[in-house]
Amino acid sequence: MNKQLLITQPVTFDAVLEPGLISGDGLQSVRVLHPDGELAAWTWQHFDAANTDSVLTATVTIRPFGYPLGLTSVIDRIQWQPTLQVVDLIPEVSGTAKLVARFRSLLVHIRHPGLQQLLQDVFALRPLFYDYWNTSLDMDGRECSLAEKAISNAELVQWSVGLSSFQRCIGMTFALLRNAGQAWPREEWSDGEHALHLLRQIDGSMSHLASVYPEDADVLRELMEHEYRLSLSPLALSTLEHVNYLADTSRLDAHWKGPEEDNGSSNLISLDAFRRRRASIST
Repeated sequence: MNKQLLITQPVTFDAVLEPGLISGDGLQSVRVLHPDGELAAWTWQHFDAANTDSVLTATVTIRPFGYPLGLTSVIDRIQWQPTLQVVDLIPEVSGTAKLVARFRSLLVHIRHPGLQQLLQDVFALRPLFYDYWNTSLDMDGRECSLAEKAISNAELVQWSVGLSSFQRCIGMTFALLRNAGQAWPREEWSDGEHALHLLRQIDGSMSHLASVYPEDADVLRELMEHEYRLSLSPLALSTLEHVNYLADTSRLDAHWKGPEEDNGSSNLISLDAFRRRRASIST
């Protein structure tokens, strides 16, 4: 998130604000984040983010100041907007395969208002808003991007066949969140487990989902806790199996030398075809 914006005339837009130090003349530095990038600005309207775990959203009016024009930006007005959809304000990460744009597209295709709002709320948490995009995972001894892995897996679920509409939505949500706890420093993980740490951090959002969609919230919690449960409901187990098979599709595709099964007009992925690939590689 290092694309710097240049303000050459007064503008008003929605943004995430991160407060900085207050200078001797009373101006406070502010980091302003917007879908097109970020900028460093100053304001006389002091504020503090210490009492909230989530990013602060607002509509701001900013004007250029000083010379050369645009080198310094001053915030003339801050109108706090706590209900803004945070995902729409995440800047695209430099040097990546349009991860944020792909993430937003996935949210549009999760056709479940409760799960959509859950993801909006969860990604307002600072570690996810900022660090989900640049955290690395160790997968089979190979380093990979948390966001790239999660988004790619969710896209596989989106295009797979053999799932109900609900399973597709819950599977995509699970794929995006299953490793998200690793965006927090390891020393903060509850009981040393990133999945349990994430669940504690998003407990309020999960409770809100459960108040409107109790059965759906139960399935998501089962999926998030699957490594620590003795058993799963049939719906959760079926969804987990499907997501887990698809999670390795890219790796298997790299080794697959068999017939081109998927060159039809559809992008849909068949779990049966995937299993045939898996079997051919293991023999």
